[in-house]
Amino acid sequence: MQYIILALISIFFVSCAAPYSNEDIKNEFKITQFENSYINQANKTDSIFEVFGDEDLKTLINLALNNNSDIYIYENRVNIAASQVKIAISKQMPSLNGSASYGFDGDSTINANLMASWELDIFGKYVSSKNSYEELLEQERQNLEYFKVSLISDIALAYFNIKYLQTSIILTRDRIKNYYDLVEIMDIYYRNGLVDFAVFLENKAFLQQEEQTLNSLLKSLEEQKNALRILINDMEYKFADSAYSFSEPIFNVNLENSVEIILNRPDIKAQIAALNATIYQLNSTKAQMYPTLNLSGNLGKILLSPTGIADLAYQILTSLTLPLFSRMEIYENIKISDYTRLQSYYTLQKALYTAISEVNNAIYSININKDLLKINNEMLDENKEILEVLKESNNLGLIDDIEYLNAINSNLLMIKNNIMSYFNTISAVIYLYRSIGGNTNDTKINEIKSIDTQNGEANE
Repeated sequence: MQYIILALISIFFVSCAAPYSNEDIKNEFKITQFENSYINQANKTDSIFEVFGDEDLKTLINLALNNNSDIYIYENRVNIAASQVKIAISKQMPSLNGSASYGFDGDSTINANLMASWELDIFGKYVSSKNSYEELLEQERQNLEYFKVSLISDIALAYFNIKYLQTSIILTRDRIKNYYDLVEIMDIYYRNGLVDFAVFLENKAFLQQEEQTLNSLLKSLEEQKNALRILINDMEYKFADSAYSFSEPIFNVNLENSVEIILNRPDIKAQIAALNATIYQLNSTKAQMYPTLNLSGNLGKILLSPTGIADLAYQILTSLTLPLFSRMEIYENIKISDYTRLQSYYTLQKALYTAISEVNNAIYSININKDLLKINNEMLDENKEILEVLKESNNLGLIDDIEYLNAINSNLLMIKNNIMSYFNTISAVIYLYRSIGGNTNDTKINEIKSIDTQNGEANE
């Protein structure tokens, strides 16, 4: 019998699949180096607070990490997964059941019964199940981390979008004021036959177009504010309404080792854990095909027996059972577990390739937007000098107010385009920050709060 059991054990472990390590992932999926080059290489990844150095942004991120509703949902999923691990561990332990009864038939009778049983996990059915739940716990932890990175990125994007919209609104209102002045002057010129009606009408159309642009910007600003209020879970939050002084962000990160970057992303870690969970579950399902060994005994009889421990060998019943009529169900469950493993495998493959493309796209976007921003800054500097000359010419009466007001509006439009270039560059940096998995130090804020809360509850 013992040789048969040893042979079954050997067959089982040969048929078991092994979980993936990072080295296995690297070799099997052949993660390539990033196609696009990045200038700001550094030994460490900058925190988003270092990249922008904006205290209002930091305040919003702190509020979101401490108050966002979805974070509590993800944390509860972690807690649920942790409890499932404990349940899986408990199945490896012996079970103890007791009963007591009282009867009266002339004499009082008390019957007590205490049974103990233990299924020996020879083929690792329960160990594999426990390992599967531990991987699912790791998946939920990494899902939480990735949500925090995404939340920080969304907060930063929304914040700078608000600043971009607020600044654009101020510039658009200046252009509208100038167009009102232009239309007023044009009206006088038209009445005196100095300009054609088509020219007068064209400027009124420009005024109408700017007013429509202003309404669109105001609508977008209100929508963005409300979206950001939802992210920080504070619908009463007030935003400062003023122009913003944009600057080019510098994000230092080392992107030379693509494997390390990609495999350190929390969402990729979560997918690897999900794949390993399905592998352990497959092994656990396979173990159900093999015999189970149960030890059981009536502890009440052993403890009350006059011969004491001598009855232990008699009371303990060793049973070896083999599933026969349920094998079809077990075979189908093995197929389902294997299909689930394949599904997780290809989900991981897609996630890896998507992550690589996201980094490549972010690097390309940063490089192209930085080049465009440089050109816009140079053009704006040149136009500033031209505008000073036109202002002096207008004061001397060399050009009329119409030409000067048109020049001012052209300059305001260039400033608006320049502000858009800054925002696009900032957005590209934020996308790169998200695509590499962020900075782990940025997501620890609400963990400190959680520890303090737990300590407070313990003290109470």
